[in-house]
Amino acid sequence: LRLPESRRALLALAQQPHPARREVALRALRGFAPVPADAPLFQGLVEVELRLAQRLVHGLVHLGAGSELARALAYELDRIEQRIFGLLQQLYPPQLIVDAQRGVAHAARERQANALEILDNLIPRPWYQGLQALLDLSPAVDKAQVFDHLLGPPTATAALPAYIIEQGEATFSDWTVAVALRQHVPTLGQLPDWLPYFNSPDALLQESALTAINHLATSQHTIYDEALQLLPALRPLLMSHHAAAAHLPAQARVGLLRHTALFAETPENVLSSIVPIMQEVTFPAGHQIFAKGDLGASLYIVYEGEVGIFNGPQLLTTFRQGDFFGELALLDAEPRSATAVAHSAVRAFRLDQDDFYDVMEERGEVLRNILRVLCQRLRKQNEA
Repeated sequence: LRLPESRRALLALAQQPHPARREVALRALRGFAPVPADAPLFQGLVEVELRLAQRLVHGLVHLGAGSELARALAYELDRIEQRIFGLLQQLYPPQLIVDAQRGVAHAARERQANALEILDNLIPRPWYQGLQALLDLSPAVDKAQVFDHLLGPPTATAALPAYIIEQGEATFSDWTVAVALRQHVPTLGQLPDWLPYFNSPDALLQESALTAINHLATSQHTIYDEALQLLPALRPLLMSHHAAAAHLPAQARVGLLRHTALFAETPENVLSSIVPIMQEVTFPAGHQIFAKGDLGASLYIVYEGEVGIFNGPQLLTTFRQGDFFGELALLDAEPRSATAVAHSAVRAFRLDQDDFYDVMEERGEVLRNILRVLCQRLRKQNEA
């Protein structure tokens, strides 16, 4: 409801330090006309986002191009860009900002140039330069110089992984935090900051933190022993971590998703949100996974073994590791068009429609990628 009370609640949510909550608030605020009296609030949040971008760009300077952490930070910078556009919609004519945002993302250079010109004539010059640095494909060191010129030297001095771990999910996606945990060697003084991760309900974060501590057992044995003395609760957690090794870890599940055509273009930061709804299933050789005509409500991704797809006695195709089948059921629960049978012992992951709808509601990128892949398959079928 577009009530003053609703707007006040959304403004309070937008001011929280958690970027994901700010994104939700900004999406909801699109339904309200901008209020000039609120301008200082949104101007301050633009500055907050630009300073976070400066910190991450400086971190990118010291990372190898295409490294795991660099990819994670690229996603975080993209989210900062989206949030800045959302804030600008509350400060300037919303449709102009929406058109500019679409233009800068367009493949045609002319459209990009026109969009940048709109922004240059509309928003303060320092903001425009910061946003242009985010959009530009120039090296990170050049972007860092732009931000330093606009904002002065960065105030944070901690190494980037330590900074990410300290900020946690209040600022970053769980995937970015997990990568930082795996890459950072903690000091004894930093271990108390890791306690929330050792007990995290997020399997990806807990696994990453415990894996990092396990590495200390071989690389920094003295610190490892002192860590167990400092944090006695660690030992049973490490033991349960070893006992769970029979199941595919959350990090490996993200890798499996990324190597399927359905999710190949989806950032790991987004794929990590799918991991909690992946149900591990096994089938013996000869088992019928589903029959033609069965009501379908699940997608399957093969991890081990082979699955044959049949129309009656005719074998249509065979799926192996990394392949997926039953994807139409995620979008529309209709009768299966073929029968799926395990050719050998199969280990797979099932994604159910209801759970997947919840993820797609929060992560529009997932739905866009599925539609793109399905369109590609339809084109190939039409060309055949």
